[in-house]
Amino acid sequence: MKNRLRLIVLQMALLLAAALPAQAQSISTLAAQAAGNRPAESVASAPAGASIEAAAVVSVPVATVTLYPGDIIAATMLKERDMPLAELERKAFAARNADIVGKSVRRIIVADQPVPLNAITEAIVVTKGVATRVHLSEGGLTISGFAMPLESGGAGALIRLKNIHSGEIIVGVVEPNGSVRINMQ
Repeated sequence: MKNRLRLIVLQMALLLAAALPAQAQSISTLAAQAAGNRPAESVASAPAGASIEAAAVVSVPVATVTLYPGDIIAATMLKERDMPLAELERKAFAARNADIVGKSVRRIIVADQPVPLNAITEAIVVTKGVATRVHLSEGGLTISGFAMPLESGGAGALIRLKNIHSGEIIVGVVEPNGSVRINMQ
């Protein structure tokens, strides 16, 4: 008789638990409850139909067309798409158009997919082995000529070049216009 009574009480408790709305609890509250084996303080229940994931969604740029290595990304090649914030943080995708417009594609970026940061690089302005204009400006003196880059580089990169006339190795900073600025040492 006692077992039957316990079974009935258990069934009623389960029915009541199913009928009552569940209350949302924070992870820290649940952890404190588990650590101390004490009841957690109740937190107001979440509104019906509210989604936790809805708050954790951000808009990120995605390619409108498939981009291939060497392509320079233009604003017209991008559109916005909603993406879970957790996935954005886990996989390091570009968060804004300004982060990637004008950059060069290193590996294929599939259309309608977020742009991974490791798939883009600064646009190459100076190419290794292609004669490039170099200039030195100090005070009122300006000297210019050509040198052979020993490495490729984007705007602002520090690269080594070989002076075509003397064979001397020089170092300069790549300018956005494709020339290289040599500094006095």
